[in-house]
Amino acid sequence: MRKPIIGIIGKVQPQYGEDIWHRIDEVDEIRYLIVKNGGIAITLLPTEATLKFNDNDIKDDTVLSDEEKNELYRQIDLCDGFILQGGLYSSNYEIEMAKRIIELDKPLIGICAGFNNILRALGTDVIEDETKSHDVYDKDYRHEVAIINGTKLYDLINKDKYNVNSIHTMIAPKEKVEEYASISSLSYDGLVESFELNNKKFIIGIKWHPELMLEDEFPNKLFKVFISKCQ
Repeated sequence: MRKPIIGIIGKVQPQYGEDIWHRIDEVDEIRYLIVKNGGIAITLLPTEATLKFNDNDIKDDTVLSDEEKNELYRQIDLCDGFILQGGLYSSNYEIEMAKRIIELDKPLIGICAGFNNILRALGTDVIEDETKSHDVYDKDYRHEVAIINGTKLYDLINKDKYNVNSIHTMIAPKEKVEEYASISSLSYDGLVESFELNNKKFIIGIKWHPELMLEDEFPNKLFKVFISKCQ
């Protein structure tokens, strides 16, 4: 059987310190989960003729030309499914790609900032967490989320409660999500931790980082089901 091609949408990183190169990242744990669960991973890149991109995770106001959008769409046509990665920075090409993927009803997982960019593609947004209470830069830290019964996420986890990491500066109150997507989990303080698009084949946004929980069975279950939907 032909393995599906999964496009990991590359994440632009600003230059750090004395680094003389501009870089675009792909988190290798994500590539690993794709390959392990039956997919072929490729990285998709921006099409603008620039080396300067948004340097934060506030919505980017860059306007892409029709040519730039069409060149992004050509990359999308190559793939059967997509991952929008997490990170501290988001650029408008990620939102434009999410819009097109949703329009085509191709499978998509948005992780952390990818969660944010799916919401932006749907016409809403996230806000900055001024308390910083959800930004714990520790691979082993976990907090409890409540999983909502009747959702795709509940079918994968099969529990009412689940412990996840929390490494994000932007948060999604319920009122920012509930009119645009089906909420599938909530944090202890009532913030949206994941959502789904019920009218699509398989589009999920997740606030935590499953790729940092490789010891758990959920990341492999998630990617296995996702890749099966990409066949």
